Amino acid sequence: MYLLLNKVDYLYTYLGGPMSLTEQFSNACESFAKEAFTINYTLAKNPELSSHEFKSVKIISAVLEKHGIPVTYEFCNLPTAFKASAVKVDNPKGRLAILCEYDALPEVGHACGHSASGSMSVLAALTLHKMQQDGVAFNMDIDIIGTPDEEATGCKVDMCNAGVFKDYDFAIMVHLDGEETRPNSQFLALDCFRARYHGKPAHAAGEPWNGINAVNGVQLAIHAMDMMRQQVRPDSRIGTWIIAGGTASNVIPEFGELEVTVRHTEREYLNGLSEQIKNIFEGAALCTGTTVDVEFYGNPYDDMNQNHRGTTLIEEVMTDMGIEFKPGPADIGGSSDIGNVSYQCAAFHPKLRLAGEDKVCHSKEFAAAMLESTIEQTIVDGANIIGRTLLQLVENPAVLEEIVAEFNASK
Repeated sequence: MYLLLNKVDYLYTYLGGPMSLTEQFSNACESFAKEAFTINYTLAKNPELSSHEFKSVKIISAVLEKHGIPVTYEFCNLPTAFKASAVKVDNPKGRLAILCEYDALPEVGHACGHSASGSMSVLAALTLHKMQQDGVAFNMDIDIIGTPDEEATGCKVDMCNAGVFKDYDFAIMVHLDGEETRPNSQFLALDCFRARYHGKPAHAAGEPWNGINAVNGVQLAIHAMDMMRQQVRPDSRIGTWIIAGGTASNVIPEFGELEVTVRHTEREYLNGLSEQIKNIFEGAALCTGTTVDVEFYGNPYDDMNQNHRGTTLIEEVMTDMGIEFKPGPADIGGSSDIGNVSYQCAAFHPKLRLAGEDKVCHSKEFAAAMLESTIEQTIVDGANIIGRTLLQLVENPAVLEEIVAEFNASK
């Protein structure tokens, strides 16, 4: 048991016994809760899109620095990223990372809940830092890493490309959900394409034979992908969106553009699907006499590398907190750049249900929940899930060794 070295009144309950680390965390958490709530409300009222979170990162960093946590700005050469050391020790037995998201969506703002999710991470970091200041003998380093742009290009992937998370043993963040609480998430690997078809304009009635319809290339590519769906594995997802397709009904369109997202539970299988998609783009151009430019946009997201020992640990934490949850990782949903992190270190993405009626993520109702009073308890609960999980590792380094061993065996 790691004990505080001073402030005896903080250490002992009225029964005279020492508080557990989780009790100490919960008590210390209360002193920073209002600042975490303010971060959430401020970000929710002033949402910033991916890679444009300039005010958001300043708001978060100012609170960390106010309480003596030094912040490195533009971490990994990303303008709105940061890294800060919440707990620092000599000869650490492990290196732990708290991930912090704060980007919003176009039109619907913080409809993915990153204003509150990021606030949870900040609250956990502030509390752990305070506990070390008050004398708790930590044996592991704990950093909080600001990871912007999850919704668009995925800056965690850029960090992974730089090898950032190879220096950590364990990474965690809590995400909000409108329907359920889970100890971890499952994600699909993701590739995104943009195909621009070029044709030749002509009068659609007077001399259409002198034109080349670029939209025919778009249509044929979509039809081919529709037919392709019959032969792909069940966990595959192919989404298509026509971005541009002509300007007038009496003009043969010289330009057409579509975006395609393709996903699967396994990166290796997805790589094969992506090659098929590229061939479809080229084949559609050949058949329609058009030309096509194909662009891979954003970063490739990996699936979530599951770590069962770590997920079990989070289940134990949730049970101790009295939180109702469904065991095991969530059903397969969307994609996230934390999937890439999970292949550099053991990474965890527990989901915490919002209070009240079920809500749909990426909706206006979900965004509105960030400004309801019930979000405050949710932020505190999320911070406790993070903090208590990390403190379990601090108290039981052998558990971290088991988690790392499982991760190493999965590579």
